Amino acid sequence: MGKSFINNKPAINMTLVGFGQAGSRMVDVFAGYQYGDGIQSYNCLALNSNDGDLRGLKNIPNDNRVSLELGGLGKNPEKAMEILEENQEVKARLKSFIRDKVRPQDELVLFFAGLGGGTGTSTIVKSIAEFYDYQNKPLIEKELRKLIEDEGTAAFKADQKGFLKRAFKKAESKFIKIGVVAALPTRNDGPDVLRQVNDFAQEIWKMANDPSKGIAFVMFPDNQFFYEEFKKLSTTQQKQNDNYRDYANLQIAENIHEINTAITQGGATIEMDVQDLKRAWLEHKGCLVLSKKEAPIDKIKGADDITNLFKSTFKESNLHTPIELVKVEEDQKFVKKIHHAGILTVIDTKRDYGNGSFIDDTLAHIREEYVVNGTVFYGYAQHKNDFNVTTYTFYKVDGLPERLEKGLAEEYFEYQERTKNVQFDKTQIKGIKNEDTDDLNLDFDALGLADFLIEEDAENQETEELTEESVDDLLKDLDLSFKD
Repeated sequence: MGKSFINNKPAINMTLVGFGQAGSRMVDVFAGYQYGDGIQSYNCLALNSNDGDLRGLKNIPNDNRVSLELGGLGKNPEKAMEILEENQEVKARLKSFIRDKVRPQDELVLFFAGLGGGTGTSTIVKSIAEFYDYQNKPLIEKELRKLIEDEGTAAFKADQKGFLKRAFKKAESKFIKIGVVAALPTRNDGPDVLRQVNDFAQEIWKMANDPSKGIAFVMFPDNQFFYEEFKKLSTTQQKQNDNYRDYANLQIAENIHEINTAITQGGATIEMDVQDLKRAWLEHKGCLVLSKKEAPIDKIKGADDITNLFKSTFKESNLHTPIELVKVEEDQKFVKKIHHAGILTVIDTKRDYGNGSFIDDTLAHIREEYVVNGTVFYGYAQHKNDFNVTTYTFYKVDGLPERLEKGLAEEYFEYQERTKNVQFDKTQIKGIKNEDTDDLNLDFDALGLADFLIEEDAENQETEELTEESVDDLLKDLDLSFKD
């Protein structure tokens, strides 16, 4: 039976860009979604450092795959950044990709990358900056120029920051918004990867908090979280995916796509509309948290069961460990600021749970338990839904998953602590001592090598003064290799 609504036209038009192997494979799942007469739901692009990884994609059109033709950048984003800075041909190719391939008419551009590698980690950071320079910076400059022309250069010189602030506010409504989906690596990727990922994640979070960059939200799916969830699945469920990475990519795509299509069919008892979703996802900035839970309709007996399903959904995340929204320390309450939030339930058409009282009960619970500065958008729809009740929650928050906020650093320092007292063994090839049991009597004169003999004058021990030429002769065949 499946979910009929995933074939709807999306509420928010998006261009999805995958950077590196991990990012491209995430986007490749989205490229498999279609609506209408086989029309792809999203404009999907892939950028990688070599052709080989691009050939492994299944759904992204060949014309939308671009290679930097570097043969790979390895798991070293710092080195990759140097190449992107120094190689003029590669810089030009990346600039052309952002300016020519990423179509500006969409309402949201989503950049995807895995933060454990070289290509994705480095190119996503450079592309965010390039996208700003090409798309949004000219809008600010245009508004600033107009203000100066209207009010004069003297007024501008007297209040330059004020002019810039006003120009930014005028331009901001015209920005093409960016969403960043940056996946965290597993612990098994090792301390060097963790250190570099921590540095680049900080850079992305810094850019996300710079209003001028136009980043609507950041998401940090966690491969360690997916790995542990995948191990809990039954053998049958695991066989539906080749490995935890494919499982992770599917979870990311499903959570975004299902919310983006569930609200466009209409016919709902209480309807979240397209503009509601745009406000929730595109206004303000921060980390976007998505969560989803499902239960068979025969297990949901009434409205209270749906309310309880909503409560547990809001507390969790499908893409990483939950963000601690509220904590109490020494009688002091600390909360994360939530901007907008959304709750949406899709109920299979085979079951009716009344007039949607569970929506009101869930809204009351959210307002009592959490601090939501913005609006809580809500929707209730009945579609073909594989005989399930599905609850979706999403919110944008000034907070990060715990593993990113402090966990990566802790994992790195734990590794350092474990290896602090470890003595690394030196490896060398053991020599074989030659026991001189043969009867070879070699004579320098007989072999014509008498010139190599150094004669010592027993009676005269004065050291002969070396000329420059004789020093050169001594050093000519000297073995300068370092032996520990």
